[in-house]
Amino acid sequence: MHSRAAFLCLALLATPALSQETPIPAADGRVDVKTLPATGKTRQCLPLRDVQQTRPVGTDVIMFRTGANRWYRNDLRSACPGLRDDRILVFRASAGSVCEMDIVDIIDGQSRMQFGFCGLGAFTPVAVPKGAKFSG
Repeated sequence: MHSRAAFLCLALLATPALSQETPIPAADGRVDVKTLPATGKTRQCLPLRDVQQTRPVGTDVIMFRTGANRWYRNDLRSACPGLRDDRILVFRASAGSVCEMDIVDIIDGQSRMQFGFCGLGAFTPVAVPKGAKFSG
């Protein structure tokens, strides 16, 4: 009986710590990508066949979705002022993967003008609350 009570106390003590690690979206559903907790080790590359969506956030982060709710945050090697949500990202990738140190060209969707390029950093798997919108 004593061990059951101790287990219950430990479980109750652990619950607040877990809830603090997962960011709570703001009223409008936005969550700051910089506060998303890592869910594993960083990766140098992602297979292009697995990338289902990319989403720029600010001028220094691109989010990569590889599954229903599997996301990777890529902190760019430096700020990329031409990066916006309405621009097209063209990856200069080789061997079927997008990797750290690869270059991304930023293209305007209407004029097809290039607005610069960015260097990718490592890919960090992150926990994204379902339905969250990115800010950062």
